[in-house]
Amino acid sequence: MGAMEWSGGQAERPGRGRRVLVVGGGIAGLGAAQRLRAHPAFSQLRVLEATARAGGRIRSERGFGGVLELGAHWIHGPSRGNPVFELAAEHRLLREKDLSEENQRMETGGHVGLPSVTYASSGVSVSRELVVETASLFHSLIDQAREFVRGAAAPAPSVGEYVRGALRALAAGWTDREDARRLRLALMHNFLNVECCVSGTHSMDLVALAPFGEYTVLPGLDCTFPGGYQGLTNHIMASLPEDMIIFNKPVKTIHWNGSFQEAASPGETFPVLVECEDGGCFPAHHVIVTVPLGFLKEHVDTFFEPPLPTEKADAIRKLGFGTNNKIFLEFEEPFWEPGCQHIQVVWEDMSPLEDVASQLQDVWFKKLIGFWVLPSFESVHVLCGFIAGLESEFMETLTDEEVLLSLTQVLRRVTGNARLPAPRSVLRSRWHSAPYTRGSYSYVAVGSTGEDIDRLARPLPEDGAEAQKIIQHLEEEGLKNVVFTNCVRDENIQQVIPMVRGLVESSHRYHRQENLEYCALVIGIPNVGKSSLINALRRQHLRKGKATRVGGEPGITRAVMSRIQVCERPLMFLLDTPGVLAPRIQSVEMGLKLALCGTVLDHLVGEETLADYLLYTLNRHQLFGYVQHYGLDGACDDITRVLKHVAVRLGKTHKVKVLTGTGDVNVIQPNYPAAARDFLRTFRHGLLGPVMLDRDVLRSSSRADP
Repeated sequence: MGAMEWSGGQAERPGRGRRVLVVGGGIAGLGAAQRLRAHPAFSQLRVLEATARAGGRIRSERGFGGVLELGAHWIHGPSRGNPVFELAAEHRLLREKDLSEENQRMETGGHVGLPSVTYASSGVSVSRELVVETASLFHSLIDQAREFVRGAAAPAPSVGEYVRGALRALAAGWTDREDARRLRLALMHNFLNVECCVSGTHSMDLVALAPFGEYTVLPGLDCTFPGGYQGLTNHIMASLPEDMIIFNKPVKTIHWNGSFQEAASPGETFPVLVECEDGGCFPAHHVIVTVPLGFLKEHVDTFFEPPLPTEKADAIRKLGFGTNNKIFLEFEEPFWEPGCQHIQVVWEDMSPLEDVASQLQDVWFKKLIGFWVLPSFESVHVLCGFIAGLESEFMETLTDEEVLLSLTQVLRRVTGNARLPAPRSVLRSRWHSAPYTRGSYSYVAVGSTGEDIDRLARPLPEDGAEAQKIIQHLEEEGLKNVVFTNCVRDENIQQVIPMVRGLVESSHRYHRQENLEYCALVIGIPNVGKSSLINALRRQHLRKGKATRVGGEPGITRAVMSRIQVCERPLMFLLDTPGVLAPRIQSVEMGLKLALCGTVLDHLVGEETLADYLLYTLNRHQLFGYVQHYGLDGACDDITRVLKHVAVRLGKTHKVKVLTGTGDVNVIQPNYPAAARDFLRTFRHGLLGPVMLDRDVLRSSSRADP
């Protein structure tokens, strides 16, 4: 396979900076490119997009005299902490009312707003009172379904089964007439279909119950982009060089964990080679894959070479990915009342408590949850219908004329107006048919958990054998029940509470007959992440924000804090504590390792001393990421030369007055302490790659084994 050269104004000569490829030009890929481009270590950066446009499932098009959102529609939870909202606000893409504090404080509970009018299939309008009452009941059941993430045993595998079970018990006590009962159940069926659109699934029977509440609902009344969602991606693209994104470049295979070369970079090897459908190849140091899960599901066996590790491939297969489409109908005159925003359509022969076997071509339109009234477009009027699941995918196979005819009949039937004028035209999305998308969005399916999302996000290659060596070494020293956590990505955080509970209840010191609550002390060396762990546990189990201050240096926590709740079921509290170091460290090198990890303030050891030991460690373990990062000609064991290069490259210099026989002279000298601080900061932020400071300890331990 021949490699393509990294030509273009944004690329530097070979050997300067890390080559990074982003596969996929959707919002995730563009965001990654924008973030990486701001760092000098990633000066050689490309985005490969399979189609002729950027934005992925953000797709705004001109139609009917206005902007139509064929993909992403709303900002859900537009408030501080929502990155999409913050970007949109930064670029002034929203209305003033959407930016108001009042709007940001609105609590919706993640539920879709009530309809303006509800039509039944018998041609009558459903009373507002019944709609509000039924919606309130349904929302309470959904809220209850979210509670099982807190630790209580889930009584059913799926959200759909749980809701139906609870509804069946409630319906047994209803005293309505049969027609009123049937209408109430029809409303419930519609609300379940709405939830299918929200989750992007065919049926809520496919959505796992236990992790359902892991989705964090942010405050704020959902809002739209007046000029189109695409404005967000346009602003991101405007910050990137024009030649950074290569369009119409579908990727065939990502060859990873190898050693690849190219003629333009003699002597340099790359661990990844991205092979495109047209035969072009791009060698890289790193690849970020941002393609939709639907595409991965279809190509998981061929898209990666060698194949993905079993746990990652299984995560792709187990997680759910469904279809949610939109159908836009253009009318010359509106048949709805002024001020109407949302038209709900319910079918009285549909019930969540009954399974009706029907052919898709006969009933596909019954999955349509209703229509949203779009702002007036010049002289026309537009409705937007939403439909999810297999019915949505079947709709994609129909012609525009067939869709128009079916929906005209639906609207005439539910309004009771047989003379209702037909829509003038139709426009619709087809996300399942899109070959590089194959659906709309993902959900945690029955048989999967939120941890599958974490597994999918973890970088490759992973050295599981090394992790096992660490656990084995710790067990030999008497330390058991080890969990590797990452409080930035919340990896393995969910394992902590069950492990603590099991350890307490199995302890010989545990004699209480009835457990009311647990209280544990969090102890460790300074700056190891005790406060971050507490905050991560609160995020996972209580959906609450930070309770303790965190920082990248020791001494943030200065006293034993009051009890902090981290879980509801079981009721558990943790006590944050200041970091503790042994009064005597066994060796100078151990002290330097601890200092590199930030357990003591750098100036107490000396930044240049720490930088020297870091350079020694990197060279000893043949970790030469610093060479690429700082653009050195090669590995170097002279810390003075390295820091001088870093200082000059980053502009960290200062003037020094030198006395000479002819007078004072100002000389520009490198700022070695500033360069050392940057070197240490780069290491601690992970920009030099993963570094295990105790690798020599593991090796000596393994050599001692018989």
